[in-house]
Amino acid sequence: MLLLIACLSWPLWAQPNAAEQSAVSDDNELCSKLFSRTVVAFQELYRKMPPGAAVSPQSPLLPLLGLKADACHQPGTMEMIERALSQHNGKVALLLPFSKMPKIAGQLVLRSVHEWMQSKGMTPGRLIIWRDTEGNREKFERQLAQSIWQHGASIIIGGLFQSEAPYLTQWADRLRVPAIILNRKPEGPASKYTFYMGPDYRLLASGLTRYALGRNMKRIAIMAPQFTRDEPLIAAFRAQARHLQIQVIGPLIYNPADFSSIDAHVRKLFHIDDESRNQELLDLVNKSKMEASQLGVPFDAKSLVLPPIIDVDAILIADHFKNVRHLNKTLAYYGVRRVPLLGIPRWRAYELVDPPDENLVGSVFVDYLGSYKQLPYGIQVPTVDKEYFAEGSLAGTVDMRLVVHHALFSALQAVAGPRHPRYALYKKLETSSGPRESFLSGPHIFRADHSANWPSFLFGVGSGSISILQTWNPLAGPSRTSSTRP
Repeated sequence: MLLLIACLSWPLWAQPNAAEQSAVSDDNELCSKLFSRTVVAFQELYRKMPPGAAVSPQSPLLPLLGLKADACHQPGTMEMIERALSQHNGKVALLLPFSKMPKIAGQLVLRSVHEWMQSKGMTPGRLIIWRDTEGNREKFERQLAQSIWQHGASIIIGGLFQSEAPYLTQWADRLRVPAIILNRKPEGPASKYTFYMGPDYRLLASGLTRYALGRNMKRIAIMAPQFTRDEPLIAAFRAQARHLQIQVIGPLIYNPADFSSIDAHVRKLFHIDDESRNQELLDLVNKSKMEASQLGVPFDAKSLVLPPIIDVDAILIADHFKNVRHLNKTLAYYGVRRVPLLGIPRWRAYELVDPPDENLVGSVFVDYLGSYKQLPYGIQVPTVDKEYFAEGSLAGTVDMRLVVHHALFSALQAVAGPRHPRYALYKKLETSSGPRESFLSGPHIFRADHSANWPSFLFGVGSGSISILQTWNPLAGPSRTSSTRP
């Protein structure tokens, strides 16, 4: 009887076959997944809109507002959701904390982006949605909501501050809107919708470990200040060194404002106070007393220092140039000379080599930026001592401008040409290629794990100058294949 009722309620000519039933079931399942994660996210983001903010009646997103969980069983729901997630206006939303950045940095970013785009025949106002996030999550999400709901932005660029990066990452993944995060990639796999433009600490660490391996360095000490921002680089260096069977000591953490903490680490690292050296110290005291007596001068016990026992092949100092010079003086005081020092990008300042310090000669450090005279995107900056040092505080603004420009370059490539569904634009970002300029030229802007394909430069420190020793421009990762449904 039940079978008869079922047959009578569905005309024979309209009964779906097994394949059609399977397709409907698959669509319903996908629709339910899209609703529970993505449609709900759009609804949440809409509630972040400022009071009174209007959305165009023609917006394909509007039907999402009234959608309920059981709507996936209604005909046309899946098509409506796909239409909403597909359409966009070809614009890039640039969400930066302009009011929290140094004034000169914000001005230079705006000016250089405008000048570069105009030089390429593009109109910035037609392609970019500029927004100030003020470094505040509430304001950031309000600006993101307006960029998506009111302006139909195609790609989001933001996350310059470490505090902003995680929630932009989460929103991009839930909304299925491609985003370029102006920060380093966190550990673990990335969402297919998120890309990271920050320089990769793993590549910088690799530059140092490859150098150490080439110099047959087997034992390296690491010294780092408290509350350092360079922990990811240190961690990457330690991991790579272990893989290469290089023994790492430390990191030895010191307080830059407390000389005694630095002094204690140096004395311990070079065995100045080892109990096994007590007899050696006693002999030195007796010898010094005798010499003082012969010269007729008072004996000064504080001036006595045992010669260092050097059993490390190098020291990595993960600090900025001022503290590097201070640490180097401490090493020289204890007789530690010509031990190779390894450094990080924060070493890079003219004050590192001016005045010259012979105990720094032969040291090396890594950076992701080469010559300041060969910058892409028309970026120009006054330099000191030829080409490797930027003038004053402008070095930091160059880094920021490069990151923003490179992200914008890849985003504009993705939205140019034939229109793709917004949720599929990540595939164009994966294959975007760098400009044919200077050190940024390469097969792809992003690697397989969606981290930026930045190069790595190894600088050598001379007497009063630095020079590039080696350059690595990594190749793109393997080709990627994935579905283009949202």
